[in-house]
Amino acid sequence: MSLPTPDALRAAAQRLPRLPAAPAAPGAVAVAVSGGADSVYLLCALWADETLRPRLRVLHFDHRVRGEASAEDARFVGDLCAALGVPCALGARGGQGMASEAALRAARDAFFAEQRALLGYDLLCTAHHLDDVVENALLRLARGAGLAGLAAPRVLQVFRDGHRRWRPLIQAGVGKQALLAALRSAGIPWREDATNLLPVAARNRVRAWLAAGAEEALGAGHAAGFARSARILGEAQAALAQWAEELGCVVGADGTMPVAALRGRPEALIQECLRAFLHARQIAEPGEASLAPLVAAIATGKDARSAVRGRVIFVAGGVLGLPREPVVFGPAERRLSLGVADDECGLLVERVDVDADSWATLSKGDISPDREAYVRAPGGDLVWRGRADGDRYQPLGSPGSAKLSDLLINRKIPAELREALPVVLAGSAILWVPGLPPADSARLHGPTKGALRLTWLGPCLGSNPCP
Repeated sequence: MSLPTPDALRAAAQRLPRLPAAPAAPGAVAVAVSGGADSVYLLCALWADETLRPRLRVLHFDHRVRGEASAEDARFVGDLCAALGVPCALGARGGQGMASEAALRAARDAFFAEQRALLGYDLLCTAHHLDDVVENALLRLARGAGLAGLAAPRVLQVFRDGHRRWRPLIQAGVGKQALLAALRSAGIPWREDATNLLPVAARNRVRAWLAAGAEEALGAGHAAGFARSARILGEAQAALAQWAEELGCVVGADGTMPVAALRGRPEALIQECLRAFLHARQIAEPGEASLAPLVAAIATGKDARSAVRGRVIFVAGGVLGLPREPVVFGPAERRLSLGVADDECGLLVERVDVDADSWATLSKGDISPDREAYVRAPGGDLVWRGRADGDRYQPLGSPGSAKLSDLLINRKIPAELREALPVVLAGSAILWVPGLPPADSARLHGPTKGALRLTWLGPCLGSNPCP
């Protein structure tokens, strides 16, 4: 794919509709550019602002998921930036081939943090648009997300480390078809990611479903309506957060949150405080079942405990916190549902296609089992439970079976985390335990359609980034 000459490209960028003025920010303004249509449009439209242009710095992260196509993306972005005269920083994931969305996001965010330290930027621009708002709302409604989840992606979002992410395409009311039409009219090329068309990822399936009939069913302005609702939900969440702060219900330096002032308060406020506490402790948003005992206890001023994503959360004496002792799951078996993270332990099972590139990565052992494993789909249901006396299995690549307790010790899994590890079973046979290789009996023997990816969203076990 060839770019226009630098002069032609710059003239084309000038013809794009102008975006809203950027929020006040010192120093450089970073722009995340993948090479796809959305981010190419964003960069060119921002470049057209003469006052902003000298401050732009492009960040491109190669996830190394698509082999040579990923490398071509990086080259394209580099050439695009050179033609526009915008400095560009290129980064790449250490591993290659397939990985969970959480792992890819963690690697990308680590690169952004590294560049933030080098460039000193406060504002990072991303190319989310109105269609992303619709997809996000549908996916998170289906998962039972709270106000903060339903309000995302926000026009302007402040992160824990102090940097802000600005999404000017949402602010400008730009949707996918409008930006594609503008790029075609201006003669600006972009890169296509073929994986966006595969029906394996839930977001891709929702995107295809919307494209097949959303406008006919919901009307031409439905995306703008979703964006307005997301903004209203965000404002409601911000109001609850302010109320919580005024009541003193904020996470302290010791990691606990006082919640006595929430007794008798509306459940929506209690839910907001709980989710803020979990977010501060880097615990992925759970479902209602895990939070219900804690919400009831806070509302009535009582004490309670609940397992949330492999950790115990307690409320005692008007304080919300995490105890020192680990969660113990016990021997009762719980069924795992495809595509839905288990509230209690944080296991997620997804069906994926392992292509040749992904198989090359798996067969070399480049994917750590700390947080995910890829296995052949069993004939029946998957269940999970806690560790039991006498547990043993044969890990992938091992000459024979061994006691689970010995395997965990040899793998140097911290003692305080061993009881918090869910044991995944296919029938009565152990299939996987986070931190260990999957069972040799479920190994993949090559590229496989309909394999299973098992992801654990519980506490970090080692060097892999947490989601």
